[in-house]
Amino acid sequence: MTTSDWQRLKIGAFSALALMSTSAAAVTIDTDGKLAISADDGSFAARLSARVHADANMYSSDVIERDSGAFIRRARIGVSGHVRNWSYNITFDNATDAADLKDAYLARVLGPGRLIIGQFKQFQGFEELTSSNDIALIERSHVSNAMTARAIGVGYHGRSGDIGWAVSGYNLREAADGGSRATDDGFGAVTRVYAAPFAERDRALHIGASFAWENSDDDGAGVRLRPAGRSNDGRFQLFDITGERAEVERLNLELAGVLGPLAAQAEWLTGSADADNLPSDDFHSYYGQISYALSAGAPRLYDVGQGRMRKPRPDGGSIGAFELVARYQYAERENVPGAELTTMDFGVNYYPNNNVRFMLNYSMAEDELVGDEPDLLSLRAQLAF
Repeated sequence: MTTSDWQRLKIGAFSALALMSTSAAAVTIDTDGKLAISADDGSFAARLSARVHADANMYSSDVIERDSGAFIRRARIGVSGHVRNWSYNITFDNATDAADLKDAYLARVLGPGRLIIGQFKQFQGFEELTSSNDIALIERSHVSNAMTARAIGVGYHGRSGDIGWAVSGYNLREAADGGSRATDDGFGAVTRVYAAPFAERDRALHIGASFAWENSDDDGAGVRLRPAGRSNDGRFQLFDITGERAEVERLNLELAGVLGPLAAQAEWLTGSADADNLPSDDFHSYYGQISYALSAGAPRLYDVGQGRMRKPRPDGGSIGAFELVARYQYAERENVPGAELTTMDFGVNYYPNNNVRFMLNYSMAEDELVGDEPDLLSLRAQLAF
């Protein structure tokens, strides 16, 4: 399907929503910070969503030159809701010249959990499962970037009391790969479990673990981390198995908590990539992050249903909410001497209301293998509903 076909599909879908709002006799429209339509008999609901993340990066580096500049990081529009017992989500990202399909799935409650089919985020990583609208720093951690994010598959997840769980099997491709990659690009499976002994607005504790196993196609598997920001120059090779099928395993441990205005989270990832005719490639990464809400009544919020964090919600005052963030992270390729990457990130976030956020980050990275030490000043203006 071409880009123009996707555009026509999106226009048709949104036109249908607008038509419903005018033609249906028993419909409720909600515009309180969102645009949602629901049938009064509960048979149908649709909610329009959108996000715009406008970024600017300014680099300083002595070894590898990186280009500074401004760009649109995300420009997403989507629709989600339910039709009778089935829910759905279709989201496109239009930040580049070609529309990129992000989420496209249907789901329903089945037994003690929820079945999900299509393209969705796989169930690994506390920060990876947190929305880009809610992460505390502009860039996700190295731990998060070492994981498979969205993939086409089947999953089942739920929660029983203080315990949450999830399992899924997936193909190692995204719908955006189109016909350029075969449908048998390899496959994987992941399972996650977490406990939340207490989960209140200003007091929460999260302990979790996940394990992923993947078998790649004949091209192999590898991960290259960006030391700072979105520059493709000077990437750090975390692992690399090329030219034959690779078997990749990842174990990830999660710890997070909220105590009043203070929120903290940490993850530790260890893994290996193996092939029949190549040596094993072992890798590790971890980070620790702390944030502090300067405005009363606006802490970070723990989402116990999904086992992830949400951004602060200003209490409606005229000033809004401010947040300070700091993170230390480390990544290592064990079998390559000196292959270590360390990054320090500091941030200030301002939330004038629940839909808008402004972010200012400063990052200092050190790639010991090549002696590269880039510094980055980055900014973001964000609107989401």
